[in-house]
Amino acid sequence: MRAKVRAPGRLFHATLSGALLRLTDGKPAVSNFRLVSHFDSNSLFTGGYEDLRMDAARNDAQAGAGANAGSALNRSIMQLLEHVDYRLITGGEDLEAIYRLRYQSYLRSGMCGPIASGMFEDRWDNLPNSYRFGVYFDGHLVSTLRLHYISREHPYSPSVDAYPEILAERLARGETFIDGTRFATDADSAPAPGVLPFLTLRLGMVASSYFGQTAVLTPVKVEHSAYYARIFHAVQRTEGKVFPGVLAPIALFEIPCGENLRQTLDRFPFFKSTPVEQRMMFANPAINRLTPLSIVPTAKYYRDAA
Repeated sequence: MRAKVRAPGRLFHATLSGALLRLTDGKPAVSNFRLVSHFDSNSLFTGGYEDLRMDAARNDAQAGAGANAGSALNRSIMQLLEHVDYRLITGGEDLEAIYRLRYQSYLRSGMCGPIASGMFEDRWDNLPNSYRFGVYFDGHLVSTLRLHYISREHPYSPSVDAYPEILAERLARGETFIDGTRFATDADSAPAPGVLPFLTLRLGMVASSYFGQTAVLTPVKVEHSAYYARIFHAVQRTEGKVFPGVLAPIALFEIPCGENLRQTLDRFPFFKSTPVEQRMMFANPAINRLTPLSIVPTAKYYRDAA
């Protein structure tokens, strides 16, 4: 099994064998991929996923394959993951790049107004329970997502501040959550229209497999909720309200884990990850600059073993 580790100025491939991690110079292999459907850049948030499922079903039927409507989607995302690196951002130019991407995405969508620095950051970015990620496709930053692991011991995140009436008592009882915020994309750099949510939100699934929390919290615009309901069975917990740092009303949605997580991984195996990938992302706080910065998705190892 191989994972990729980025050190200052160099890119290494790490061969994983048991507990051994061996660094060797190398370049990532690039493979061709084929998308099963073409759809506009907002389609995953406006019902286009159903069109994709229909296209996938037709393609499978024409190929004489089984009647699993999601199989073509799974194959396409698996192929795209061959070109993806997830980078745990701890500082430097990478950090500035994701802050600029946030700002450009939010300004374009009306989530924020002009900011003189051209970067969007907030008081939750540098918390010890914060993990900031950049998603890179063939070495180019295409999206970003921030995750907080919140518990009774570390009840710090934007959603805790925005929805105390929902979360305070549950945290006090010992429930734990992944809070996913500051999702932003560069649609112009996407490898294909509509795929960035799948590639980016996979980070939340890796976190769920590692932490084993009660649920994942997803504060989103209500008009985007259909995507989260279809893919993750998200449940709306609040009406749209003012959310820290952004202009648009945001509602809190909750994705239950446990059996729901297992079913989601079965339906979409590209969300799966090995324990090695999980530890590389989350075993150390994001503020630890010794943490490997670039991590290759490992879902394909489950596919190859099938």
